[in-house]
Amino acid sequence: VGPVTNGHDVVFHLPGGERIGGSRLLLAHASPYYERLLCGGTAEDVGGIVKPDPDFSSAAHLALLGQLHAMGHAPLPASLDVRLELLCLAAKVRGAPSAGPDAVARVFEQCERAVRKSLCAGNCLMAVLL
Repeated sequence: VGPVTNGHDVVFHLPGGERIGGSRLLLAHASPYYERLLCGGTAEDVGGIVKPDPDFSSAAHLALLGQLHAMGHAPLPASLDVRLELLCLAAKVRGAPSAGPDAVARVFEQCERAVRKSLCAGNCLMAVLL
């Protein structure tokens, strides 16, 4: 995942205008949500262009795509704000449990643990308001 190159077969047009290239095969393997989105006869499947949910920042989408390309084993973002947003994004795209690998579920669990460890009296209101 990264700047668009000829090696990418899917392009994400992020809310901030940034374009990120990815691998349809890796994303479909990592998550049932992306498998349906990219391999199910949708407009995204046909054109290879995905416009992700504009309710989430480019940083959250980039973090999720990086995690999925690493099957949920990439480091989490350092910022608590982005971790909280990534947690919400992962919760939104996380589907029903599947028989195969589901990196979104792994990302969700990692974020949830990291956010719980990071919460304190000074930042817990931010988590509640998100």
